[in-house]
Amino acid sequence: MTLQSLYEDLNTYAIAVSLLIFALPWVVWGICILIPGRWEEPWLLSFNLALAVAAILMWAGYLAYATNTTGWAKVVQEANVLLLLAPPYYLFTSLWVSRQRLPLGDIPFFRSLQGVMILAGVYMILAWILARTRIIFFSYVPFSQVLWLLAILLVIGYLGYRQMVGDPPQRR
Repeated sequence: MTLQSLYEDLNTYAIAVSLLIFALPWVVWGICILIPGRWEEPWLLSFNLALAVAAILMWAGYLAYATNTTGWAKVVQEANVLLLLAPPYYLFTSLWVSRQRLPLGDIPFFRSLQGVMILAGVYMILAWILARTRIIFFSYVPFSQVLWLLAILLVIGYLGYRQMVGDPPQRR
C-alpha cells in the first residue's frame, strides 16, 4: 500500500472515516468511565492522543502536498470538507477529554509530545540561524553573544528532551 492509495481509500470511504474520527474521543471517554483505573486510563488516553497526532500529521502532510502541487484553489474545490475538519477536531477534543479525565502531565504520550515539540522548535530555530549565518552576521553581533544564544537554545532543547524521556510525575 502506498501513501497515495491510503489517501485515495480515505477519500473513498470519507463518511465512514469521518464518523469514526468524530466518535473516537467520545468512545475513549466512555471506556475511561466504564473501566477507570490508575494503570489503564493513562495508557488508553495516550493511545488516543497518539492517534490524534497521527491524524493531524497526515492532515498536514496532505495539505502541504496538495497545496504545493495544485494550489489552494484546487484543494478548496476538490477536498472533502468532513475529512479536512476531522483531524483538528479529533486532536482538540482528545486533548479536552484527556484533560477532563486526568492532568495532562500524568499522560505519558502528552509528556513525550511536549518534549518533541520543544525539540522541534529548537531545531527549527537553530536551522534558521545556521541558514542565515554569514560572515557579515559576525560583524554585527559579537561571537560571544552567538555562543550564548546557541547555549541557551541547547539548554531549552535539553529541557525538552528531559520532558520527553524524563521521570514520570510523582503522585501527591
